Amino acid sequence: MDAPSKVSPLKWPTLLAGAALGCEVLAWAWTTRLIGGSELTGLLWLAGTGLLALLVSLVWMWRVMRRMRHTLRRAQTAALKVTKHQQAMQLAQEEAARARQLLAASLDALDVGIEIYDEHDRLLMFNQRSSQMLDGLQRRDDIGKTFESLVRVNAWRGLIVSAIGREEEWLQQRLHVRGRHTAPLLEQLSSGQWINTYETRTADGHLVCTHVDVTEQVHREQDLEASNNRLARQSITDELTGLGNRRCFDQTLATEWQRAARSGAPVSLLMVDIDHFKRYNDHFGHPAGDEALRRVAHALGACVRRAGELVARYGGEEFVLLLPGADQNHALVTAQQCMDSMQREAIAHGDPEPTPFLTCSIGVATVLPDAEREPKTLVNAADVAMYRAKSNGRARVEIAEQADWDLGENTPRTRPTPLT
Repeated sequence: MDAPSKVSPLKWPTLLAGAALGCEVLAWAWTTRLIGGSELTGLLWLAGTGLLALLVSLVWMWRVMRRMRHTLRRAQTAALKVTKHQQAMQLAQEEAARARQLLAASLDALDVGIEIYDEHDRLLMFNQRSSQMLDGLQRRDDIGKTFESLVRVNAWRGLIVSAIGREEEWLQQRLHVRGRHTAPLLEQLSSGQWINTYETRTADGHLVCTHVDVTEQVHREQDLEASNNRLARQSITDELTGLGNRRCFDQTLATEWQRAARSGAPVSLLMVDIDHFKRYNDHFGHPAGDEALRRVAHALGACVRRAGELVARYGGEEFVLLLPGADQNHALVTAQQCMDSMQREAIAHGDPEPTPFLTCSIGVATVLPDAEREPKTLVNAADVAMYRAKSNGRARVEIAEQADWDLGENTPRTRPTPLT
């Protein structure tokens, strides 16, 4: 249906003015015909009506024009307000654009990566440092995507080292602490970088993520840890033979003693001393003596196979074999293996008297540790048995007897006849 046409407010005043003019024309024509006549009443009425109509039309038109001017002024005022509003909106948009550019420039000037997510965890923006730091993980078309969708793709692409092989489990753990953790999250990327991530929730629900490249710091800490471990190993390692040293033996014995006391398992100890080693040193010199000690250490080390067993250099030409969980029979088998290994090593003595090759004497002691005994009693018993092996001709194995356990640490051992 067609909309009704709008009637101009001047239509009716114009028609009235036209009618007034028509009356005047008729009055003029009538006057022309009646000049000289006496019938003027009708003429006067017609002329008066026309003048009255003209006057009314003029007043009407003035009022209409006045209303139109008022309406026009209101329209102009409204148009001015609209124009000012549009200008204000444009200024606000320009100001917002400048503020966003300033924010972006400020974020780009930072030496840390910044990501901003909205209240629905959708990515709003990130700075250049974040793009450089997370190279391969972040692209411009990621704007508007959720954190879960972004990190899921990166995890399954193998870009996050800790997620490899357990992608879904890692993703659920990551989402569980999203925006809740106070300490930084340390992650290694496939590029080798180490990144600390800090997450802060704003009052309006946005999430600001700060990424800090801590690769150099992590490498320094790793180097320091490796150095400390190396120093720790050196502090318990005999430099000449590469075996554990006296400190390593003492620490291990104390640990195994407590473990055996709780479990009720036996502990055995073999005290090994190289026979006539001073004569060997005097004949070949100390460099050759050092090489002989290394070969003996290798031969004894080949006799230890079970987890927890230890071969250590006790001092000089003395070695110890600590056998946690080993009973006396197992200890004797191991001692015989040591004798056989030394025989296979066949380290020439240089002086055929009394033997053409280096041999060793071994003392064996086995005990069930308890709270009343101290670990050093095991060492004393094995040491006494070892000296008895030397007194009984060397190159042999002796088992600690009951009397050997009663000898104190400072009690003199029975020593072999001095060499002539």
